[in-house]
Amino acid sequence: MNDTVIQVLLVALFALSCGLLALAWMQRRLVLAATVLFAVALAVWVLDFLVIVSGFAGADGFVECAGECTSFHYSIVVGFLAPPLLIALAAFAGIVALEQRRRARRAR
Repeated sequence: MNDTVIQVLLVALFALSCGLLALAWMQRRLVLAATVLFAVALAVWVLDFLVIVSGFAGADGFVECAGECTSFHYSIVVGFLAPPLLIALAAFAGIVALEQRRRARRAR
């Protein structure tokens, strides 16, 4: 399996999510965006986990596919590794939103 492809996909997904959260923050919609990111990441991870456990289309063979990995194997790996990272990012966005609200209350 080509680790570089997986790393590029994970970094690109993380950067895109950071950009979308920054845009939501500027539009004062950070809580909504963080909640949606959390829900989508959790759903993707659970779905990916079920696909791996069921062995659908050889999904459980993504670890030992060595030189014969397909795009399906890559999507399984990214779908399994990216959601915990995105869930942590959503949690961080929630903390930022809470701090922003706390500061707004103190300013009044």
